Amino acid sequence: MPPQAPTQELCDRLGYQFSKPELLKQALTHKSCVHDGNARSPQQNNERFEFLGDAVLDLLISELLMDRFPELSEGGLSKLRASLVNESGLRRIANSLDLGQFLLMGKGEEMTGGREKASLLADAVEALFAAIYLDSREKHGLREVTRIVHKLFSSVLPDRVEDVAVRDFKSELQEYVQKHFGVLVTYELMHQTGPDHQKEFEMAALVEQKVYGRGTGKSKKQAGQRAAQQALKTLVAEASSASQEHDESPSGS
Repeated sequence: MPPQAPTQELCDRLGYQFSKPELLKQALTHKSCVHDGNARSPQQNNERFEFLGDAVLDLLISELLMDRFPELSEGGLSKLRASLVNESGLRRIANSLDLGQFLLMGKGEEMTGGREKASLLADAVEALFAAIYLDSREKHGLREVTRIVHKLFSSVLPDRVEDVAVRDFKSELQEYVQKHFGVLVTYELMHQTGPDHQKEFEMAALVEQKVYGRGTGKSKKQAGQRAAQQALKTLVAEASSASQEHDESPSGS
């Protein structure tokens, strides 16, 4: 029998009916849930499903990107895949399904914003794809989970290779600084605000103890990338200005 509402609403959004509803229930059960006294067991919560779902997503997203962007290099494919299956990317998929409302969790977790917590939603997305794979593999192999993954992720893919904005600014900045200064870039956490489930961080990128860029984000990693982007822009602009002044000076002519 298909799962009952409200879970049926999730099945409708996925376009998939579970032949084993217990798989869907386990995928939606966070370890904080003590329903029936068993959810803390790995056999009853979704932690093991997260493990499998991570591997399923890596395979299917890799295949999708290779088909969609035949001219993109291995490095470009890896960076784009990482941007899709990281916490932020998976949370976006979770929000498109309104997945938070279907999760089973303990009261403490729910009271601290668990239904909107990025890490929890990302884990649940991975667990959900594992459940679909386990439910359908005997009859359909990877066909059904591939169909659903492609449907959900195709809408967030760029239309052209030129639109793939997955630059690693921290690596680019380090390469530039190493070449021109011969030192390492350092990063400092300047501020953090907000509750635990919705923090915002401000990071600074420093070269020889001087701040060249600042950036904010929902994680230190995101803020660091934005700080590195700003620092790279500042350093390139300074180098260009210095070069122009040299060319215009009498000794440079």
